[in-house]
Amino acid sequence: MGIMSYFSTTCETRELHPDAQLRTRYYRNNFKQCLEGLKQYAEEEHLEIRNVNTDHGEVYMLGNGYDMIVTVTQVTPIEAGIDTKINLFALSGLGRPKKRVLGMYKFLNSTLNFKGVSLHP
Repeated sequence: MGIMSYFSTTCETRELHPDAQLRTRYYRNNFKQCLEGLKQYAEEEHLEIRNVNTDHGEVYMLGNGYDMIVTVTQVTPIEAGIDTKINLFALSGLGRPKKRVLGMYKFLNSTLNFKGVSLHP
């Protein structure tokens, strides 16, 4: 993690991210099961789900001092990829956005059927 990413107030995951911890996670679940896992995560972290867009596979959640957009991509009928973007409402991130992303992935790994990281480059 570079010095600029430590102070950044945003954090985004993607398929070929330079930081291996921030790559797309894949699960052996369909979209509805992933959505239920995200609802459980939101309930545990006291997040408010503002919008669920099933056409684009996006879930918008609002927390205390930050918001997050989670995108669920249905690869096959039994496989889905999950990416997220977190925006912190502060002057400096101090590594907190990345910690929130990793915390979400840790929760989803224990809730859903984890398959792998960055499987479809």
